[in-house]
Amino acid sequence: MRGDESRGSGRKPRQVAPPRLPPGALRDFKRHLYRLYLAAGAPSLGEITERIALDDALPGAPSKDTVNRLLTGAKLPGLHDAVAVAAVLAGDDGGQAVGRIRQLWIDAKERPGPSPRTAELWEASRLGVHHAVDVDGEGYGRLTTYIERKHDEPLRERLRHAAEGGQAVLAVLVGQSSTGKTRSAFEAVRRELPDWPLLFPSGARELVDWIATDSVDAGTVVWLNETQRYLTGPAGEDAAEALADLLARVSPLVVIGSMWPEYLRLLTTRGSGPQDEHFRARDLLKAHRAEILVPDRLGGSLQRARKAAVHDRRLRAALAAAGEQARVIQQLTGGPELVRQYDMGPGNALSHIEHAVVTAAVDARRLGHTSALPAELLAEAAAGYLTTTARVTEDRGWFAKAVQSLCSQDTTHLPALVPDRMALGLGVADGFHPADYLDQSVRRARARLAPPAQLWEAAEAHARTADDLYALGQAAQDRRRYRHAVRLYRRAVDRGSQAARSALARLLEETGDRDAAETVAADSAQVWSVLAAAREAAGDAGGARRAVESSLREAAPRAWGAMALVHEDAGERARAEEAAAAAARFGYPQGWLTLARRRERTGDEVGAHAAYERAVAAGEPWGWMGRARLYERTGRDTEAGTAYRKAAAAGVTAAWTGLVHLHRRVDDASGAEEAAARAADQGDAEAWSALIRIHLQRGEGDEAERACLRAAAAGATAALAHLAQIREQRGDHEGAESAAAEAAFLGDAEAWVALARLRQEAARSSAADIAAAAATKAGDTEVWTILARLKEAAGDTGGAERAANEAAENGDAETWAVLSRIRERAGDREGSWRAAELAVAAGSTAVWTALGHVRQQQGDLAGAEAAYTAAAEAGDTSAWAALARLHEGRGDRRRAEWCYWTAVDAGDTEAWEGLLRNSGGDQSTANHGRFGLDAVGGWVESL
Repeated sequence: MRGDESRGSGRKPRQVAPPRLPPGALRDFKRHLYRLYLAAGAPSLGEITERIALDDALPGAPSKDTVNRLLTGAKLPGLHDAVAVAAVLAGDDGGQAVGRIRQLWIDAKERPGPSPRTAELWEASRLGVHHAVDVDGEGYGRLTTYIERKHDEPLRERLRHAAEGGQAVLAVLVGQSSTGKTRSAFEAVRRELPDWPLLFPSGARELVDWIATDSVDAGTVVWLNETQRYLTGPAGEDAAEALADLLARVSPLVVIGSMWPEYLRLLTTRGSGPQDEHFRARDLLKAHRAEILVPDRLGGSLQRARKAAVHDRRLRAALAAAGEQARVIQQLTGGPELVRQYDMGPGNALSHIEHAVVTAAVDARRLGHTSALPAELLAEAAAGYLTTTARVTEDRGWFAKAVQSLCSQDTTHLPALVPDRMALGLGVADGFHPADYLDQSVRRARARLAPPAQLWEAAEAHARTADDLYALGQAAQDRRRYRHAVRLYRRAVDRGSQAARSALARLLEETGDRDAAETVAADSAQVWSVLAAAREAAGDAGGARRAVESSLREAAPRAWGAMALVHEDAGERARAEEAAAAAARFGYPQGWLTLARRRERTGDEVGAHAAYERAVAAGEPWGWMGRARLYERTGRDTEAGTAYRKAAAAGVTAAWTGLVHLHRRVDDASGAEEAAARAADQGDAEAWSALIRIHLQRGEGDEAERACLRAAAAGATAALAHLAQIREQRGDHEGAESAAAEAAFLGDAEAWVALARLRQEAARSSAADIAAAAATKAGDTEVWTILARLKEAAGDTGGAERAANEAAENGDAETWAVLSRIRERAGDREGSWRAAELAVAAGSTAVWTALGHVRQQQGDLAGAEAAYTAAAEAGDTSAWAALARLHEGRGDRRRAEWCYWTAVDAGDTEAWEGLLRNSGGDQSTANHGRFGLDAVGGWVESL
C-alpha cells in the first residue's frame, strides 16, 4: 500500500481539488459527486477503492487513478464507476445518492455543456475578434501580427495583478468600433493567463444564473465582449450586482470586456430619480476603475506596424489605405470600404433591397434590439426603407438573395450582415446583426432619425426576447411614438416582463388614461407602487394614496412603508405609525426607518427618536445609526457612542466611521484608531480614510502618516494615495513614489494621479509627467486631462498640448476638447478651433456641442450655431435641442420647432417640453400632423 497516502505516516490524506468545469450538466454531476466526497470526510483515494472492492454488489471497480479522474477530471466517467463511488461515499444514504447520481449522469451524457477552454483553445472570431480581409491569398482566417500599443501594458498589468497578486480584476476596453479592443483583450489573456479557463456567457441572465449557482471558480476569465449587452436592459442591474458580488468573494479572477464610448457614457452618466437606471453598473465600473481607453489610431505604434508589414501583405495594404490618419486596424477589417459602399446609396454597391435590410438592422440595434435580429423582422421592416417603386418585385426569394449577398464570405471585404444562430445545435442562421464598423457609422448618420412605422410593427411581431421588446418600447416612448410603445410593451408583458408592465402602466398614467393604467396594474403590488410614485410626483396626493392602498391589498411590505409617509405628510401621525408597524410585521422594518428620517428632516427630533427606537426593535440596525446621530446633535456623546457600537455589532460597518469622528471630537485619539482598525477588520476602509483626513485637517502630519501605514497594512489601498501625498509634500519624493507604486500594484492608480497633480502645481513639470506615465500604466489616463488643464492655466501651451497628445495616444479624445473650451473662454478662438479639430480627429463626438455652450454663454450666438451645427453633423443628438433653444431665444419659432422635432425623433426626452413651450403650451398644436395622438385607453382594452 505504498501509494496509499492514508497509511504509514499517520497524517491526514491530502484532499483532492474540486473539478473546474464551465457551467452545464457535466459540472452539476461532478460538483454533486465532489460534495459527497467532502461530506464523507474527504477520504483517501485508497480508502475509496478499498471500500468498493469489499462490496461485491457494486457495479464498478475503479482504480485509484480512475477515482481521482472521476472526482477532479473534465470528462464524464463510466456510469458504473460513478455509481460505485457515490454509493461508498454516501454510506447509509447510498440508495438515495445512487439514484441522484444516475440522473445527473444521464443529464450530463445528453447535454454535457461546453468543455473547459483556455483563450488559446477558443477560436478568436468566436470571442468577437474581427477577421482581417484577404490580400492575395495571405489568409482570411489567420490573425495578423499583433501590434502592441500603449493601452496593452496597463491591461496586461491588471491581469498580472490577478495571476501574481491573487486579485479579482475587472477591465473593460473602451473605444470605437474596429480599433482592436477585443484583439487586445484576447492577446492579453492568452499571454498572461494561458492556463486559465475562459467562460463566455450568452447574455445577462445566463451570467446572473452562473454566479447565483456558484459556477464561476477562482482562476477563471469571464469574457464579456460587448459589455453593454450584460449591463443594460431589464437584467443589466442584476448582472452588475452579481458581478460586484463575484468580484468581492472570488479571487483570483478576471472579468474582461469591451464597449463603445457611447455605451460607457450611458452607463456612467448619473440619472435622477426613476431615470437613474444604471446606478449599480456605474458603481461597479467606478469601484474597479474598469475602463481602459483604446485609441482609434496606431499613433506611436505606427513604426511597429511598418516593421511587421514587411512580412504581412494585409498589414501593408491596410497601412497604405490608412494614410496619414493611421486608422490601420479599421482598414484591416475592411470597415471603411464597407461604409463607403453603403454611403454610395441604394442601387449602387448595394442594391435597393440590400441597403434597406442593412439600414433596418442598424436601426433595430440602435433602438435596443441587442440579440440577433430574426429574419422575419428584417424582411417586414425593409419595406419601410424602400420607395414605392423599389418595393416592386416578382422574385419571391428577394430576401434570401439579399441576405446571402450581405453575408457573403468573400474574404476581400467585411460582410455587411453577420449571420448568427441562437437555437441549440448546428444549423442555418436564425438571426443576424450588422457588422460593427458599419453599425457604428450608420447609427451616427441616422442618430437624428426615427425609424419608419414598419420597423416598430415588425419588431412587435418578431422581436426575439421580452428584453428586446421592452427596450424598443422605451425607444418608441422616448420618441413620443406612444401607439408603438404601448404595443411593444404589451408584447413584452405577454412574455412575462415585469419591467414592461410597470413602464406600460406609467405611460398610460402619464398620457391621462388612469383606468387603463390601473387595469395593467391589476394584482401587481410593484406596478401599483410605480403608479403611486408617479401620482405623488405629479402632486396628486389622493391618487397616490389610492394606488398605495391598492398595493397594500397585495400585501407588499414596501407599500405599507410608503403609506406611512403618505399619512405622515397628511398630519395623520397615528395612522402613519400603524402603517410602519404593518410594514415591519410583513418583514420590512425599513418603514420605521423611513418614517424616522422624514421626521428628522422636518425637525421633529422627538418623533424621529421614537421611530428609530421602533426600527431597532423591529430588527433594523440602521435605527441605531439614526439614534446615534440624534444623540450627537444634542451633546449626549456617551449614548451616541453606545448607539454606534450597537449598530456596528449588528453589521453596519459605517458606524465605525461615526465612532472615529466622535472620538476625535472629544480628543480620544486611541479610541478613534481602535474604531478605524475594527472597521478595517470587517473590510471597510472608510473609517481609516476619515481618520487620515482629520489628521491632515488638523496639521498632524506624523499621525496621518502612521494612520496611512496602519490602514495600508489592513488592506485599505486608498490610504496609500494619502501616504504618497504626505511624503511628497514633505519632500520625500522617493518614499512618495514607493507608496504610489505599491498602490498601483494593488490595482489603484489614484496615488500616481495625486502625485502628478501635486508636482505640476509645484512647477515640477517633468516629474509630473513621470507620475502621469505611471498612472497611465496603472490604468488611469484621465491624469493627462488634469495635467493639460494645469499646464494651460500656467501658460505652458506646449506642455498642455503634449499632455493632450498623450491622452489621445491612450484613447482619451476629450482632453483636446477640454483645451478647446479653456482657450475659447480665454478668447483664443484660433487655438480653440484647432483643439476642437484635433479632438474630433482623436475620436471625440461631443466637443462641438460643449464648445457651442461656451460660445452661447459668451454671447457669440453665430459661433454657437456653427458649433452646434458641426456637432449635429457629427451625430451628437444633444446638439439639436441646443440649436432649438438658440433659435427659440432669438424668437425664430419655426426653426426652433423643426430642431425640437428633430431632437424628439433622436430620442431626446427633454425636447418635448421645449417643443410645448415654443408652441405656447398648446399640446394639440405640437401633436398636430406628427403622431395623430388619440385616447390611449382603447389600445389596452384587452389587457
